[in-house]
Amino acid sequence: MSDSKNMVYLLGDSITQGLGSKKVNFTGELSRLLGESYEVVNLAHTGTMVDFALQLLEDDKVRFAGEGDVCVVLYGNVDAQIRPSRTGRVFPRIPKRFQGGGMLMPRPFYSHTLVKRMGQHADNLCRKALSGVIKIVDGTEQWMPLESFSPQYEELLDGLLGLGFKVVPCSCVYIDEELFSGTPEQYELYNQRIYSLASERSLDFIDFYGLFRSQVEASGWDSCYNKDHFHPNGEGYRLMAERIAAQIKRTDH
Repeated sequence: MSDSKNMVYLLGDSITQGLGSKKVNFTGELSRLLGESYEVVNLAHTGTMVDFALQLLEDDKVRFAGEGDVCVVLYGNVDAQIRPSRTGRVFPRIPKRFQGGGMLMPRPFYSHTLVKRMGQHADNLCRKALSGVIKIVDGTEQWMPLESFSPQYEELLDGLLGLGFKVVPCSCVYIDEELFSGTPEQYELYNQRIYSLASERSLDFIDFYGLFRSQVEASGWDSCYNKDHFHPNGEGYRLMAERIAAQIKRTDH
């Protein structure tokens, strides 16, 4: 790593880390757009919330090296999502394979092989059925309610700013109400809070929720999302990279 390079740390969940063995995300495209004067380091981890980023700070994983260093913060997607309750009567009794993180969510993509694809569609139907039963019998939960999220997000912003980073706070992404009932409303509340905390610190906020909603309304879900209508596809990640790169370049002036 050249000492002349500015560091760009990406902090977030699976939206930022990417999915599957190849971990398709926007890191490579962002690096290309920013050029050789920047080094992009993706510290995101699937299923994590804002407290994970605070732990990264405590563990000295996010290191400030110079005045051009940037942290891009993309939390709220996991924190705010409305999920089937894990604490009722049904969840402990469903097959273990569906108890893992995200296994009751819709599948993000399917195999090109017919036999595998048929099995995956069957798997997705099981996820939907089990999720529906849990919601009816035991209700829903939110992993980090807004009253817990807000002070931790505020602490994260202040911690990064205190180290000297230029900070780029981002909204939750757009999400499908039909597949994630109740979550879009929560995302809007969390986005309002993120925007407020950013404005109080004179930070420019990237509204990915609005960006993706406009794209979906104009061209449909497949134009920028995987099949779960939550994780962006390649085109969605290109849009994210362009918006983040433009914001980072603005902070240079």
